[in-house]
Amino acid sequence: MSEYERGDRVAVLYLSKANGTCLAYNRTVIDVEPHAEHGQRVWVNMPHDASVGSPHDFFADDSEGIWPMEDEPVEDQLPVRLAANLDWYIAAAAPDSSRLTWPSGRGHLPVRVPFADKARALHARMACHYLHQLRAVDPRAFENWVAQHKATPVPQ
Repeated sequence: MSEYERGDRVAVLYLSKANGTCLAYNRTVIDVEPHAEHGQRVWVNMPHDASVGSPHDFFADDSEGIWPMEDEPVEDQLPVRLAANLDWYIAAAAPDSSRLTWPSGRGHLPVRVPFADKARALHARMACHYLHQLRAVDPRAFENWVAQHKATPVPQ
């Protein structure tokens, strides 16, 4: 069972209003509290199309609904998770990158906090690592990832 902390990046299985069962990557743990039976109760910000409200709570021992984004070594991650982690690290390495935090807890609005330059540099190194791993593990998935990003205009 994983131990979660505020700010952790997770993947969650959820019910989409339009698409049925979906898996969302790079969601943020908003809050946690101890739970006698399940170890922890974990609140996560949910995608806009989730049939449940946001935040939604999971139990830490729910291996069918919530997982840390980096719960396995990079070398063992499937291409879809490599691409999701790569996307997150690229965004986090950008000059004006920030992350959502809930300093007042789950019942309050989130606040954007900029990443420090040192964190951005680490995120850039991790993005390179994920990029090389995705290309080595699945060249076709890498080509698809490149094509998808070529089609996405870069904000100015």
